[in-house]
Amino acid sequence: VATTSTLASALCAVTMFTTSAVSRVAPTARARPSGRGAHPSSPLVAAARVPRAVEIHHAFGKRVPCPTAVAIATSATVVSQHFSRPQRRCVITHAASAATPAPVETGETAAVVNTIKAIFGAGGFSLPWAFAQGGVGLVTGCLLASYVFALEALKMLVKAQEVLVAAKVVKGQEDVQTYAGLTGAALGPAGDVLCKALNVVTCFGISVGYMIFVSETMISMLPAATAASYTTAKMIIASLPLWVALSWQRSFKGVNLISLLGTVSVAIGMLWVTFVAATAPAFGANMQVIPMANPAAFSGFFGTVAFLFFIHFTLFGVQEGMPDKSRFVPAVSKAFGLAMVVSAAFGLVGAWGFGPGVKSVVITMLDGYAGLAVKTLLVVNLLFTFPLMARSCLNICENTVAGGNDLSLPVSLATRAAFVTSAAALASIVPNFGTVLGYVGGFCCCAMTLAMPPVILRAALLKAGTPAVGFEKTKIYTVCVVGLVCMVLAVAL
Repeated sequence: VATTSTLASALCAVTMFTTSAVSRVAPTARARPSGRGAHPSSPLVAAARVPRAVEIHHAFGKRVPCPTAVAIATSATVVSQHFSRPQRRCVITHAASAATPAPVETGETAAVVNTIKAIFGAGGFSLPWAFAQGGVGLVTGCLLASYVFALEALKMLVKAQEVLVAAKVVKGQEDVQTYAGLTGAALGPAGDVLCKALNVVTCFGISVGYMIFVSETMISMLPAATAASYTTAKMIIASLPLWVALSWQRSFKGVNLISLLGTVSVAIGMLWVTFVAATAPAFGANMQVIPMANPAAFSGFFGTVAFLFFIHFTLFGVQEGMPDKSRFVPAVSKAFGLAMVVSAAFGLVGAWGFGPGVKSVVITMLDGYAGLAVKTLLVVNLLFTFPLMARSCLNICENTVAGGNDLSLPVSLATRAAFVTSAAALASIVPNFGTVLGYVGGFCCCAMTLAMPPVILRAALLKAGTPAVGFEKTKIYTVCVVGLVCMVLAVAL
């Protein structure tokens, strides 16, 4: 018994020493945070796995795939029958510690942050104007309805992806990882053409909005005497060479820095607007003036709401970057919910603080050095992000002009310049920024976010041989009809 106990103690010590030694000599053999093991070609993999296999087998009775490890584990188990209680507790504690899996990173937190960043941009600064135009109750109700329907439409897009992949209609997830790819896979060439057309129209409208926003903001930054000599159209024409030069930009180095600048500038701008509005002397009086509902203004304010939340075509990149894609919809749901609360609070405070006369670009109403700093940050942010925003649209235009052939540099530059010049011409005759958002958000974004996802899901289910029935069929038709109705109202009212 003494010999056996000595042998058992020695074997325990050798096993624990081997584990410790391998973990120090071959740190690459440890489990990685992503869950992937060490590279199979590493000569230390086997050595690193044997001790861990011994401990897991001894502590939890799991199968050990390595024959050598099985032999050692079996010997350790047999000899362990003679261990004293303190020794066995030491081995089991060590084994449990070694076998504890690393926490799995789902990417949900990053997805929530990236979605919120996609929601809040220059369009958010029209929310006070939207509340002042449409009324406190009606606009709040539209925010809530947009959240519900936008989330339902997103679920349809995700299900369409899953259906097409499971039915092997496409080779894999990568074929439906973009909005254009999913539309083409579900609807065929016609869907691809429709998606590209909506992309161009949407980006064109957003470009018009960029120019109006920047021009009106720049005018408000000038001295009063100089600002009086400028109209929005005159400033747009004066800054046209800058917009054309930005459209020629093809290098996107420093995208992360630009994104960070945009997030910081929007956050600072919204916080400062909220503070100025909340401390306005007429805040209480304006609460009595702003209406509860004004349906006649639907075409104006609804586009602002839609422009914020109907961004599904931009969220596929967020999904692609998640290690656990099953958490994509919950992450977006959290982001939409938080954004809805922030948007409602910002819009209400801004409308009550600045009153019925609040401008569609609310930051133009800020005064002082702090206001000037906020405006400067936002203008710089929009100028830097313009090439990124228009990139896909400009590529589509270039491919259309090329007709499948190589495009020369002069023709490419001329195509981009023509796009920007056309946007500037339209921006010069549009009344204000809010009107642009009304048409772009209420029609184009609504089409891509509410009307098309049900059609895409229905087509995907038909291609998979499992057509929608019952409640699912009702949801598909309901969301599609709501999207079409909103599109019509956004233009007709």
